[in-house]
Amino acid sequence: MDRNVFGSLDAEADAISANFENCDLDIVGNNDLLVLLAADDKHWVLPPIALERWQTRKNTKDCIFSRISLWNFLSFLAQSVPARMRKYVVSTTALILLVFWPTMAQEVATPVRPPTPERVHTDFEATYLQQLSHIGRSLESQGLYVESLDGSVILADHQSKVAFNPASVIKIATSFAALDRLGAEYQFETAFEAGGEINRAKRTLDGDLILAATGDPALMTIDMNRLIQQVAKSGVSKVTGGLVVKGPFTYASYLTTPSAVTRVESLLRKQGIRVSKPTKRVSGYGHGIVLATHISQPLKKIVFDQNAHSNNITAERLGEAIGGPKAVSRFLVEGVGISENEVLINRTSGLDFNRITPQGTVQLLRHLVLWLNFNNLLPQDVLPVAGIDQGTLARRFTNIDYRGSVIGKTGTLPATDGGVSTLAGFVFTRDRGVLLFAIFNTHGNVSTFRRLQDVLIKDMIGESGGAELSASLRKASN
Repeated sequence: MDRNVFGSLDAEADAISANFENCDLDIVGNNDLLVLLAADDKHWVLPPIALERWQTRKNTKDCIFSRISLWNFLSFLAQSVPARMRKYVVSTTALILLVFWPTMAQEVATPVRPPTPERVHTDFEATYLQQLSHIGRSLESQGLYVESLDGSVILADHQSKVAFNPASVIKIATSFAALDRLGAEYQFETAFEAGGEINRAKRTLDGDLILAATGDPALMTIDMNRLIQQVAKSGVSKVTGGLVVKGPFTYASYLTTPSAVTRVESLLRKQGIRVSKPTKRVSGYGHGIVLATHISQPLKKIVFDQNAHSNNITAERLGEAIGGPKAVSRFLVEGVGISENEVLINRTSGLDFNRITPQGTVQLLRHLVLWLNFNNLLPQDVLPVAGIDQGTLARRFTNIDYRGSVIGKTGTLPATDGGVSTLAGFVFTRDRGVLLFAIFNTHGNVSTFRRLQDVLIKDMIGESGGAELSASLRKASN
């Protein structure tokens, strides 16, 4: 299967090309703006995203996403790229068509109105709902939505516009919000800086000790102890000023900046560093002389580990780094285009009570794919592959017929909303290509729900010509 549905961009100046093969379209451009033909008779003229380089890939033989036809390409973009997320798409479509296909260019000169998705009957949906009823579960407490990658076909739709508790599936939103804001290769830095001169003879810092942080969600106690040890080794036992904290700061199980700072004050005292004045947090402060620093792994690795193991602490701290639940909620509404009344984020880990619709979740997944594609990444770079990667999906879909065909995120809250089990992600099939799905189960036994989810996915694969097993086994970085 081809990964590059939409083509890709190249940073070389004035590089614009198009390749038509069996009516499929690959678009390559530089920093030109994309003009999309919207349904409201307006053009979308959008700025390019802040990427260092777009790489052109003309040979897509080994990629995972099927190409879609030109009309599906336009329709998909027109219906699935709202607000600021529109910045992720390519170059002057009409211009390319005018050069390479004049007749079609004239047709496209009028706005493309996305066709209504085709709703098809599927046996797997009917069987799944029958099984839920058979075990006595209320269908009003369950949500399901399955759609093709290009959004042209709906294969399952049960209460898709009802907001359910997504549990840890909301970690996808937290991950995407962080990736969109910071970038996949972003590395968090935590440093202690001297805000004055150090008198080594007296082991005294004449000024403030600055803790410059960026909200590293993977920073652990051992890392903080090493940083403080390096401060001591630099010749500091006494600070005449105070501890000045810049930026969001969390570590280990200390999920907020105030709690983490309080613990650091204790660590400083334990390692013999006395701070004379009270601690203060500042939004703007000059740089000092770096005494100790710690740099995290790239963000894409952090979010993959978080999602594979459904690490609540990492997700809470990552949310804190980008502005908390309100920032993630705002991203879903303004960035992804989900209706405000379909989203409620109280915890960025998915703990407690959060809400999102199955349809909104699929919309989130589609935008994530788009973002990843234009950042030369794959879904399996940020989400685990079932039956292969360690974590919550390691023991699901392990049979040779399904292993490697599902990428996704689980969610489990046994004691909330009567028992919540969720699963959302991507299924790779031979006949229907990549399918996006969201399964939300509430008010029941989570183990039973998981079994039914697995049967549903397997039936979906079977009804779609079998699994495309090779599609999801490799990562873009391999």
